[in-house]
Amino acid sequence: MAALQPHVSCHYYYHTPNCRVHHSRNHNHAPSSFLINSSCNATTSYRLRRRTYLRRTTSSSSSPFLCRSAASTEVAEPLPSPDDKRKVPDLETLLRRFWKVAAPYWSSDDKVQARLRLAAVFALTLGTTGISVGFNFLGRDFYNALANKDQEQFTKQLLYYLGGFAGGIPVFVLRDYARDTLALRWRSWMTSYYMERYLKNQTFYKIQSQSIIDNPDQRIVDDLSSFTGTALSFSLTLFNAVVDLISFSNILFGIYPPLFIVLLVYSIGGTAISIFLGRELVTLNFLQEKKEADFRYGLVRIRENAESIAFYGGEENEMRLLLQRFKSAFKNLTQLLISSRNLDFFTSGYRYLIQILPAAVVAPMYFSGKIEFGVINQSVSAFNHILGDFSLVVYQIQAISAFSAIIDRLGSWLSYNGKGFLGVRELGGRKRV
Repeated sequence: MAALQPHVSCHYYYHTPNCRVHHSRNHNHAPSSFLINSSCNATTSYRLRRRTYLRRTTSSSSSPFLCRSAASTEVAEPLPSPDDKRKVPDLETLLRRFWKVAAPYWSSDDKVQARLRLAAVFALTLGTTGISVGFNFLGRDFYNALANKDQEQFTKQLLYYLGGFAGGIPVFVLRDYARDTLALRWRSWMTSYYMERYLKNQTFYKIQSQSIIDNPDQRIVDDLSSFTGTALSFSLTLFNAVVDLISFSNILFGIYPPLFIVLLVYSIGGTAISIFLGRELVTLNFLQEKKEADFRYGLVRIRENAESIAFYGGEENEMRLLLQRFKSAFKNLTQLLISSRNLDFFTSGYRYLIQILPAAVVAPMYFSGKIEFGVINQSVSAFNHILGDFSLVVYQIQAISAFSAIIDRLGSWLSYNGKGFLGVRELGGRKRV
């Protein structure tokens, strides 16, 4: 047997359906000398493999293919994550990334079906707005009959109400169903699109080995699902807000113009305060997505390497790493809850005050006999509709911040072209997003 000499070994681990295979190459010998062992059979040196395992468990950016010096005993330090100091993207950047992520589907091979379905969703949304306007006038006449103790008119308006429910509910349900099925179709196409880019030109290996993008699996599974559903929901909400604003502004302005002025001041002030209180939510939501995914990945890695961890007694080391990741997610979530709490103090009061504000403004006209009781109900309904349109940022600030984080993550993915990030040289360093 030849004497052992100092050498450098590279160790590659991969999984087959039945066992974990280990490749070892001795760089001081002929290039063709490979030792292929299965964990089911003979193994290489216990000390050498244990050292390799410890390096794998201490590295925060572990790769499925690891090459380490067998002569070195240093343990790799975790790579610092720039995400912990990540800045909030400006509005222009978010809009540009949103277009980059959303646009490909609408010009794909499925564009005809996609556009027809989108047109159907918008048509149904117009229908729901018309139904809401109709109920606004029905409510006025219904409460007028009730206040006047006119039983015949009351019964008539009640039947109108029931007929409106019977005809209107299916339109609302079909709108939501059409929106959700379109989102599912969009997600299916985007999943194939992203998976193709992920597996093309060994991009998956470059991403993992160079720690370019964190948690690509989460971006394909969770972020794509959230993006398609939320993008359609926000688009319809914005479209519905514009139509609502046009329809109900005429009603409210016709009842009492000063009430419309009060509404404008109230909504603009509320939006400005909400933006100020929720300014940190985008960054915190982005970091929470990443930290939760890191913690989940740690658990998955234990499951995939259960045999090695059990054989070498690595439970304590794995427990320490998992607790570090969980504490990081816990700390960030605590900050997120504090910011959300501060915002909720304002938004809760904002919502409750509007229940009495329109009635308080038009009550003097009712007491002087200028308007009927049903008009108060009509003004409250119109006021709430328009205020909801003007207050989209107030009501949706947390959802918008979470959606912004998703846009940022998916947009940064598409900036990677399989060879490196656009504008970043291969040999000039690495960029992680």
